[in-house]
Amino acid sequence: MNKWYKLDNAAKIFPSVTTDKRTNVFRLSVVLAEEVEPELLKEALNVTVGRFPSLKVRMKRGLFWYYLEENHAEANVYPESPHICQRLKRKENNGYLFKVSYHSSRINLEVFHSLTDGSGALEFLKAIVFNYLLLAGKDVDGENLILTSDIENVYEEAQDSFIKNYKPSLKNNKRDPKALQFRGNYYDDLYLSLITGEVSVPKLKEVAHRYSATISEFLTACLLYSGRNMTHLFKGRGKPLQIFIPVNLRKYFPSRTLRNFSLFISAGMMPNEEWDFETILQHVKNVFAEELTKEKLQERIVANVTIEKNIFLRLVPLFIKELVLKIGYSAWGDKLNTMTFSNIGVVKLPKSMEPHVRKFIFTNGASKTSPVNVGGISYRDRMQITFAGAIRERDLHREFYRLLSSFGLEVLIETNELEV
Repeated sequence: MNKWYKLDNAAKIFPSVTTDKRTNVFRLSVVLAEEVEPELLKEALNVTVGRFPSLKVRMKRGLFWYYLEENHAEANVYPESPHICQRLKRKENNGYLFKVSYHSSRINLEVFHSLTDGSGALEFLKAIVFNYLLLAGKDVDGENLILTSDIENVYEEAQDSFIKNYKPSLKNNKRDPKALQFRGNYYDDLYLSLITGEVSVPKLKEVAHRYSATISEFLTACLLYSGRNMTHLFKGRGKPLQIFIPVNLRKYFPSRTLRNFSLFISAGMMPNEEWDFETILQHVKNVFAEELTKEKLQERIVANVTIEKNIFLRLVPLFIKELVLKIGYSAWGDKLNTMTFSNIGVVKLPKSMEPHVRKFIFTNGASKTSPVNVGGISYRDRMQITFAGAIRERDLHREFYRLLSSFGLEVLIETNELEV
């Protein structure tokens, strides 16, 4: 009998609201020091996925909810497509909710959000790279930083940590306001542009510390400052420019889960507000200080889990649930944020792997309903800050990188963008 898993609390909504124009797919990429050998990569992938049973699954439709079932099919690798973070076609992908591709020295892992979050996906990608290097004859050691086959798979890796940390006595009455939405000229064929700015982590940290801020606080303030006077990019008036910032809850609650365990906080301001940069940054710092406490985050967990435990949602058939979830997500999901800035943080690899790995890149997939999103990830002393865009307008991207340059940061730009 096949093993099966319930979808975790954060995962439940994605199958019902996913379309070709809203894929709920993100991408982690790693650039190696040498050209990728596809056959070795495929072998490494299939060795690795056996160690990650909560990811070696296919999605099935139940009477009341979707669920995940053990997948015995072989996982394939593909040449990289110019179309990034598109909806995963499960039948063409042997049922898997992730897709591994390659180009030159780059390996990409695209993941449907019902499977895991950025932290879980990063552990998977690190293990794929480790096994690939082993198969390529490289002298590497996991040093307890990689989930290798000789490290016991514990039940907590498949745990729904939202349910574990649910305390119904806590209440969260916070309601985010509806936010400004981007408008612009969309690419054809659901194309996404990627514009990545590479900066020095020590120098970025030095600038942020000048304002007694963290890197995430500083970059969030830079995004708000860059977008505040760009009313031509947005539709609607009288709404805030609102940035959602995903939070890795593993830093606040004991958890070893490889499934979703993150949620959002938000920082915003009214456009055309006559705030200087220091005022915006202080506002962001206040938001982070207020929201990033264990109690506040647990209140948000309770709010999410309470919806799942709603007796109406639990008892009605899935086809009715899907209608409710689609309406709710449109009203309270898409409409509440202007864009998302997701900073995965620092990637730590064993010393023996570092000479073989040049950089990591995180793409926070954009969509028709959320056409500009930003992803950050750091490795060794370099940070990659990537704008994913479903629209051709690049004013915000340009202003943001110019602002970083004005602080004395050298920004190296790389893009996949078409001529427009």
